[in-house]
Amino acid sequence: MNPSLPAVLGIDLGTSSVKCVIMDRRGQVCASAERSYPTHSPQPGWAEQQPSDWIEALRAAIAELRSPDPSMIGGIAAIGLCSAAHIPVLLDQADEVIRPAILWSDQRSTAEVAALASTHGRQLEAISLNEAGCTWTLPQLLWVWRHEPAVLARVRLLLSSKDYLVYRLTGMPSMDHGSAAATLMLDAHTKTWSPDLTAISRLPDSAFAKLAHPLAIAGKVCAAAARSFALPKGVPVVSGTLDSAAEMLSCGLLAPGAAGMVRLGSAGGIMVVTEKPSFNRGIITYPHVVEGVFYKQAGTNACATSLKWIRGLCRAMRGADAPAPSYAEMDRLAAQSNPGADGLMFHPYLHGERAPYWNPELRGSFTGFDARHGWPQFIRAVMEGVAFSLLDGLSMFRRDGLDMTSAVMSGGVVKSELWPQIITDVLGMSTRTIRHGDSALGACMLAAVGAGIFRSVEDAVSVCVQEERGLRPNPDAGALYPRLFARYQAVGQFLDTMTRQHKQPH
Repeated sequence: MNPSLPAVLGIDLGTSSVKCVIMDRRGQVCASAERSYPTHSPQPGWAEQQPSDWIEALRAAIAELRSPDPSMIGGIAAIGLCSAAHIPVLLDQADEVIRPAILWSDQRSTAEVAALASTHGRQLEAISLNEAGCTWTLPQLLWVWRHEPAVLARVRLLLSSKDYLVYRLTGMPSMDHGSAAATLMLDAHTKTWSPDLTAISRLPDSAFAKLAHPLAIAGKVCAAAARSFALPKGVPVVSGTLDSAAEMLSCGLLAPGAAGMVRLGSAGGIMVVTEKPSFNRGIITYPHVVEGVFYKQAGTNACATSLKWIRGLCRAMRGADAPAPSYAEMDRLAAQSNPGADGLMFHPYLHGERAPYWNPELRGSFTGFDARHGWPQFIRAVMEGVAFSLLDGLSMFRRDGLDMTSAVMSGGVVKSELWPQIITDVLGMSTRTIRHGDSALGACMLAAVGAGIFRSVEDAVSVCVQEERGLRPNPDAGALYPRLFARYQAVGQFLDTMTRQHKQPH
């Protein structure tokens, strides 16, 4: 193939949309397309999606890539995938989806989490290097067993959302190590299913798919998938991994070092690479794409989601027929406010919270507002509140000696002119962004390495990863934000205490 022609297709199945990217052999993004799908909340705290909506969105995105130049798709040498973590798909004997997929942000399994922590807490920590929480697949399965036992009895196969797409593309069921870790049933030391943990799920052993390395060829595009998605038959499909791991690859973070990653998607997170397979309370541990390496994540549930939420409020205030403000307009409004939002503070607990509280009942707040405050202060407070939530996660890393002195920022938020600088100021460290540094590019890189276009992930990084811009903390923020962060933590701890007391019987 001519080096200038398209080489690989990367598919990123995110929390709210699927993004498809075509990357050539020189690491350049040639084309991209994105399609969204709905999240359903049949009860407060629930979050579900229909896998059929993912399929339709993927078809539409691929069709958009084909429309200007069919050779863009026809010439691909491999396909790589990644997806949001902790989204299980349950299939029956006819390969039909049994029930909607429960998302990582779903909070329904609080009772199951408490029971797991009580009866199997130390076992989970020792084997999986993680602890029970509503975000994980295992307590979600226990909720299904408790409330929908007939559903669990029909399960023939458990897959992650990404591996469901791989199965639809190839007809071959498998699950990569990262996606398996997100079920809370992987032995992190051996990268095999743990019989002790899978037994807790009440699923038969046969329901657990064969495990695969993220760079392994999971199969080839089968005839049915070629017809369904208008893809060339026989193209190798690389197993892929979690979107966070793919994003670390796209940002060139392959080994422990001073630099970590600030991930700014629908959810947010602080991540660092480590060689030590250890359990850290309140911090998630996943296997890295690089063999023998792990990465740690302290996540916040509502990052870009928080700005999307207040953007919706802005639109509603303008009237039903008015368009929502653009994100550039929101940047301009927030820039009209002083740092610190003139005393207004936001806690972004729209879906409960993970690090540092792991409290599904926790809810957000605005505090300190008065008659002076308008949209500029409210929007800036949301941006600063998310940044403080990230700093809360970083504080947990520092508690355990996992500090970082600089960070790569990734995700859609980096498109903002203002928000990345606010995050840089709040974290108090230099940051940088990578051109196209997102999980979709990481999926492309996985495909290119798995198909032999690049010799290794290190080779792929040397070709594909290009620094875009660097930011340094504003000296004027050095005195302001530490003081505000102390207030942020005090209010957060108060909210956490109040919600936990509220749950206690009187």
